[in-house]
Amino acid sequence: MWGWIAFLGGTAALLLWMSRAQPFPEIGTRWAWLMLAFAGILAMSTNSPRLTTAETPIVIAGGMGALGVVAGAVHDRRNQDVVLAPFAGMWFVAATIAILTDGWDGYSTSEQWFGFLVATTVILLELFLFWKGLVIGVQGRSWSQAALRQLDRGLIDGERGAISMFEKSWSVDESWLDAMSHSALIRIHRFKGNHDAVEEHVNLLERLGGEAGIEDAWLQKIDDCLARLSPTHSEEE
Repeated sequence: MWGWIAFLGGTAALLLWMSRAQPFPEIGTRWAWLMLAFAGILAMSTNSPRLTTAETPIVIAGGMGALGVVAGAVHDRRNQDVVLAPFAGMWFVAATIAILTDGWDGYSTSEQWFGFLVATTVILLELFLFWKGLVIGVQGRSWSQAALRQLDRGLIDGERGAISMFEKSWSVDESWLDAMSHSALIRIHRFKGNHDAVEEHVNLLERLGGEAGIEDAWLQKIDDCLARLSPTHSEEE
């Protein structure tokens, strides 16, 4: 039981820490706190006069893992989060292995081969999730979406402000994303009176073809967000 508590609590704490570096930190944070709560309940249950069954942590890990993988895949598809799916995959893999190894000696040869194939499949899928989420990492589109959200909230400066996030939303393969970020930063710095920064991003945008290739809807959205703010309203998050 304590092994499961340490595993679930430790991975949840790591997910909580890594979520802070995500464009949308609330996604992984919610799942991390939920799993930490389950780990805490399991820890308290060890002192309960009524014993908790050995299957309880397996059910929790498997259920939370399966749901977390699906939710993480959806958010990854939306360019919002890349860490939830790998961590939820760890919970699911651990539960799957625990189920398959329980009574392994009593399985027939064909059942053991089937179990081996299932275990191999889920482990390979988990390796893919780790590669996609933690090796490739956060895409520029994610930072661009988060920056626009922060700008809409009026959060411009600071580590998690719109300027900082737009500065991270670059892409080697998608130059149009770079142009969108530069155009947004031009307007934000002009709004704040940072003339040197405006000139810098104007020059960088000109190298990418200028504003001619940027959607009018994007520029209008940036202007609308800034129009709702006053020069003294920008704040650090």
